[in-house]
Amino acid sequence: MSRDICDRFGERLRQLREEKGLSQIALAEKAGVEQPYVSLVETGKQEPCLRNIELLAGGLGVSLRTIFWDL
Repeated sequence: MSRDICDRFGERLRQLREEKGLSQIALAEKAGVEQPYVSLVETGKQEPCLRNIELLAGGLGVSLRTIFWDL
């Protein structure tokens, strides 16, 4: 059975954040969301809406295509 999409998305978000050398706090500030939200998304405990996915991608400076790559 494949892993849940929220888990895979969270892992991808963490990977991209770490590649950019950002803390959760820094990403939250750039994306205009709260740090606990970033943590919940990264751990798969929060299912992000499309608007917030776009904010997170913008905070990372990546395209939506990049953030969803190979999920």
